[in-house]
Amino acid sequence: MQDKLEILSTIKRVSPPDYLYDKILERINNKIQAPLIYAYAACILLLITFNIFSINFSIADNLAAINLIDMPTNFLQYE
Repeated sequence: MQDKLEILSTIKRVSPPDYLYDKILERINNKIQAPLIYAYAACILLLITFNIFSINFSIADNLAAINLIDMPTNFLQYE
C-alpha cells in the first residue's frame, strides 16, 4: 500500500489556465432558471389543452350542422 502512495508523490503538479475559473462561472450563470422552465412547460400545456378543446367544440358544431341537413323538408318550399 505504501508503494502506491509513493507513486502519487511522483506526479507533476500543473496549474490551471487563468481563464478557467471565469469560464466555469460563466457556464453556471448562463444556465436556464428553474421557474423559466416551469413557465415554458405551463405555456405548452395551455396551448395543448386549448387545441384539444377547440377541436372538441368544432366537432360538436359540425355534428349540429349535419343534424340540420337531416331535418324533414317542407314541401311548400318546392312550390
